[in-house]
Amino acid sequence: MKKIITLIFLFVIISVFCKNVQPQNFKLNKYSAFDECGNKEITIQNISENNPDYFRKHNNKFSDTIILKTEKRLPILNGFRFVPSEIIKDPFVNTYFKVNAGSGTALDLKSYIRNFNGNIIDTMSGNMTYLVAEIEFQYALNDWLALYGNFGGRGRLGTNTYTILKSGISYATGFTIGSKFRVVNEKEFMLSLDADFNSSHVYSYSLYEYIKDIVKNIGDTTVKNNLLSEDYLTRMFLNVNAAYAPNDWFGFLGNAGFGFGKPFKEKNRDNYRIGLAASVDFINVKYIRFPVGILGSIKYNAFSEGGENADNIVTYGLRIGYTGHKDFDIGIEATYNRLKYNLTDEIINTLQYAAKVRYYF
Repeated sequence: MKKIITLIFLFVIISVFCKNVQPQNFKLNKYSAFDECGNKEITIQNISENNPDYFRKHNNKFSDTIILKTEKRLPILNGFRFVPSEIIKDPFVNTYFKVNAGSGTALDLKSYIRNFNGNIIDTMSGNMTYLVAEIEFQYALNDWLALYGNFGGRGRLGTNTYTILKSGISYATGFTIGSKFRVVNEKEFMLSLDADFNSSHVYSYSLYEYIKDIVKNIGDTTVKNNLLSEDYLTRMFLNVNAAYAPNDWFGFLGNAGFGFGKPFKEKNRDNYRIGLAASVDFINVKYIRFPVGILGSIKYNAFSEGGENADNIVTYGLRIGYTGHKDFDIGIEATYNRLKYNLTDEIINTLQYAAKVRYYF
């Protein structure tokens, strides 16, 4: 919580600084002119054929391929700059590099203590810590097609003797590749299709299962060492991504997808996702004019995309970010979900938070 408060404080300091900088070094992007902090400060008076506003005025469905090659394409519709979400994919075709890093914890973790015969003898509570880090690069081949790749890792570790013994230690590394194809591009609405493939290698150390097998099979030299379990997981999705901005200070992101995946130590199963996000950019809110955006999101999955053998996952997200710069988005995002593992009936409520930076080329 202290880390989140510190990051929010830094956002406020940066935002106050940007609001007090005098307009200079203006640069034209797809929608308007920005000062060095990204604030809209001037109106272009001399419209020419090299100005994107000229094309928008004369043709609502103009192609901006030339502008794409020379100027940055920010996630903007109808004058509204969308706050990016890691939970709900956006439909924008642009070029960027993204870095995410964060941690989390299990909330009020309680679990049954069983003897080696499987009988419940007590209930205990403990904590677990989560770590996650990833990088992603998306490249726009033109104004309607982009390719992207992602590489990252995550880990889970108990913080006391009981949780280490019962839940063990697990970590995974993996990559995702995909493509995004824009099919609708209007002033207030954008729609794209994308396909992604993910492959990850998961490792899990279970001290409880290891000790249980030793006790139950004393003297049996043929028993395999199951302290470490590992599995290769794959996942593929076809998605529809949408963005809608009814005005210049509020917008929606939507995502729906269907695919298949492999939970840890299970067979491939069908999976689907559906989610919605809403965000506000206060830089365009009357009487506020502050370059900070807030996004709330919710997503449902038939089963976990992270490889856990858990069904019906609902994830809630809240993000706050700085929206006043023409080159990057920076923010912190917190996510909450409730996992019920199919094999153990163990219920884990997790809260994770991460710092996220996206730089546009």
